[in-house]
Amino acid sequence: MKRSACVVLLCALLILLTASACGLSHPETVTETPAETQVPEEAVSEVETVEAIPVSAPEVTDTPLPTAPPTVPPTPAPTEVVERDPVITLIGGESIEVDADFTFTDPGYYAEDYLGSSLTSRIEVSGEVVPYKVGSYSITYSVTDDGGRSTTVVRHVEVVPVVMPDIIMPPEKTVYLTFDDGPCSYTKQLLDVLKKHDAKATFFIIGERGNVDIIKRAYEEGHAIGVHTYTHEYKQIYKNEQAFFDDFWKTQEVIKEATGSYTQIFRFPGGSANTASRRNKGIMTRLTKIMEDMGYRYFDWNISAGDASGKSYTSGDVKNRVVSGLKRHTDYAVVLQHDIHLQSVKAVDSILTWGEEHGYTFLALDLTSPVLHSQVQN
Repeated sequence: MKRSACVVLLCALLILLTASACGLSHPETVTETPAETQVPEEAVSEVETVEAIPVSAPEVTDTPLPTAPPTVPPTPAPTEVVERDPVITLIGGESIEVDADFTFTDPGYYAEDYLGSSLTSRIEVSGEVVPYKVGSYSITYSVTDDGGRSTTVVRHVEVVPVVMPDIIMPPEKTVYLTFDDGPCSYTKQLLDVLKKHDAKATFFIIGERGNVDIIKRAYEEGHAIGVHTYTHEYKQIYKNEQAFFDDFWKTQEVIKEATGSYTQIFRFPGGSANTASRRNKGIMTRLTKIMEDMGYRYFDWNISAGDASGKSYTSGDVKNRVVSGLKRHTDYAVVLQHDIHLQSVKAVDSILTWGEEHGYTFLALDLTSPVLHSQVQN
């Protein structure tokens, strides 16, 4: 009986499965299984259990995307080296302007070939600049490379006068006492007298004498120091322009040693109207212009104390000559004396006393002082 029930049940299941697979639906012919009908436990136990075989999902891996091959730049064509002439470069340019001076220094230059190799050492320079003479000059620079290619350039140099400060006219009764040919032992006495009267003066020195300590004292006490000469040897000094310059600069070096700087004021040996220079025709005409173009001021005088004449005189004679001149030159006066002569030095105290009593002021010369030039004789 149990087996029959199982067979019936299996047949029913087969019919249902077949109908479902064929899409047939006949609800009116399906007989419901009575509720009280139970499948015996023995039948259930005999149904084999089928294990489900697990199906694994396909493995997902990170597969890199294909990359484009690297771009290789095209190989550049070899650069063609163009051979060309050497190049000369002038530092400062092809046109320069310089102040008149004792010397001229080229601003510099360099040269290269077309490969960039230096040719500076091969540059040949020609032409001349006269640095103390105002005018236009040309300098030529030439160079040749290993291939025989050459280049030439020209620099134009304009020498111009130094710009000087304006002259300032002093008040009336201004006196500029000047002393040539020192310093010497008498100069110390002179400095004491000037200090006593609070008066200033100008010393045009002979460099060969040295006495730097005296020059320094005079400078520190407010007096002016100017170039006169180094040797006072007219024949040598006025031999030519270069001889004058050499003598001038030797004295400048003495002044710088004493004061720490060069001076721009001077007095020609013998004055600008001297006749001792006539061995060299026209040299004073040339030198007066040259020195002014280079920024120096020279001073002659309009009153002479007469202390260099070689004649016998007393300090009273010197005073009288100076006072007589001051009475004539009531605007301003430049007095020439020599501190190497004791009688002239002794006269200064009385000159200053007379000047103070008559309203005169005693000052030192500078670049703004009125220039007093004699008529040049050569």
